[in-house]
Amino acid sequence: MEDLPYKEILLLLLGTLSTYLLWRVQYQKDRLKSIESQLSDKKYKMYSEVIYIFFDITLGSKTETQISQDELVKRIIGIKKDMYLYAPDLIFKKITEWLLNLTTYDNPTKHFNDYYELIKLIRKDMGNKKTKITRDEFMLFYMQNREEYEKFKAQNNW
Repeated sequence: MEDLPYKEILLLLLGTLSTYLLWRVQYQKDRLKSIESQLSDKKYKMYSEVIYIFFDITLGSKTETQISQDELVKRIIGIKKDMYLYAPDLIFKKITEWLLNLTTYDNPTKHFNDYYELIKLIRKDMGNKKTKITRDEFMLFYMQNREEYEKFKAQNNW
């Protein structure tokens, strides 16, 4: 029998194996990116609804077109459903705290602090890891009036 070209066969097998492994790594990497993108889309939708509810309530109080309690409950339940799957623990706990404090009447403005903390956590989860927005900046952005905010702070001992 002739000498088999072992080196060439071994080189062919190793080349084929390394090509397959590189393809497999790239495939898994692409799949992971796709899953992360889908997760990010779901989180964006959920977090957007948290913000929309807050601003819709505010708009309703200013334009006298209130959101019905039924609609509000449905929207909050929709957010809570998604929170079970997509929210990190800190955000899950903070939204629970915010929702509980919405119905606490001994300190009716505490929910603003909770909401501010929730928004900071959401911003961090969505990529703004080094966010430095203060409560004052948040409230000024929300209220869009320095004098009103100063009155609000004085009334609520902030």
